[in-house]
Order: sequence, then C-alpha cells, then structure tokens
Amino acid sequence: MGSQLKKGETSQSTKNRIMYSYYALDLFSILAKANTNAKGKHWKTKKKLSKLELCKFMAEHNKSFRQIWLLTHPGKSYPKQTSHYEGKTELGKQFYRSNVADGRRSGRINKIRKLFEKLAPGRKQKGYYFRDGKKVKIEI
Repeated sequence: MGSQLKKGETSQSTKNRIMYSYYALDLFSILAKANTNAKGKHWKTKKKLSKLELCKFMAEHNKSFRQIWLLTHPGKSYPKQTSHYEGKTELGKQFYRSNVADGRRSGRINKIRKLFEKLAPGRKQKGYYFRDGKKVKIEI
C-alpha cells in the first residue's frame, strides 16, 4: 500500500544510492591518483595506502566524503568513532566491498572520467582533502 511509481520513474532511495556510488567513486579515484607517501606517514608507514586503507582514510578523515554520505542518507547521522565501535572504519570497509572491490560498480570510475572530459575538455579535475587540519588541493 506504499506509494506507486509511474512507469519510468525511480524512487528517491534508488537515486540516492546511485548518486552516492558515483560521487564517492569519483572522490576515491581522485584520492587514489594522489596517493603518496605523505598520507602514508600519517598512518605511520612509508608505503602507499592500499585501496582498502584509502577507503578507511576517506571515511575517517575526508570531509567531502562525509558530506556526500550525509546528502545521500537523509535522516541519518554520520557514525561516530568510539573505542568499542569503529563506525567510520566500518563505513570505509563497506564502501570498499560494495563499490571499489565490486567489478560491476568499479567500472563507473571510467564513465565518470569520460563524462568529465566531454563536459570540460582541456580542464583538469580538482579535488580537495584535509590533512592535519589544512586543506590540500589536488589537480588531475
């Protein structure tokens, strides 16, 4: 007895799920290209972060990822990091399993890149991440 959708319409929850997947994968691809030893030092290692560690880093420290999650999950609050409940870390693992490691969804990264190149030819894509309280700009 819920609301009936007309033919060709999609529900808001489906739109939010797809938007979250595309936006977060785009942010992940920007951070993956900028993955340097600088972030490795933050995690007390000298090597580059793996994809899983990068997803955890995004969920724990990246304000852009947090805003994307809050925008696409209305009515929910972003998980807090406590000593017994690793909410943000689990969110990063969940994003990795459902989007990055899933071959059907990780192919969307190339679609996003091609779309950006068609919409803005010759322009570099810009992104931001926060490190040690400072905003760091990335151009790809």
